[in-house]
Amino acid sequence: MRLKIKLKVIVDIFLMLSMIMSAVTGLLLLLGPSGPGTRAGISGSLFDFASRSSLKLFHDWSSILLIILVVFHLMLNWNIIVRYIRSVFVVSRK
Repeated sequence: MRLKIKLKVIVDIFLMLSMIMSAVTGLLLLLGPSGPGTRAGISGSLFDFASRSSLKLFHDWSSILLIILVVFHLMLNWNIIVRYIRSVFVVSRK
């Protein structure tokens, strides 16, 4: 496989993982209880990472990573996007 194709596959995989992490943590923040001392509805020492503040921090950073990967994905596929838009919106000249 060519290097650019491998890079596209790797970016797309990390893009999907980042999107899943951002969506799951966003839902946990939305649906979990809030207030001082809450642990996003999860208790126990095994889930200490899931305190509301650390969950919010994880959500924020996974969302930032998602934005960076979307920009990188658009850069890698820019020529394809431009050709597609031209084929859809530009009337062919005879």
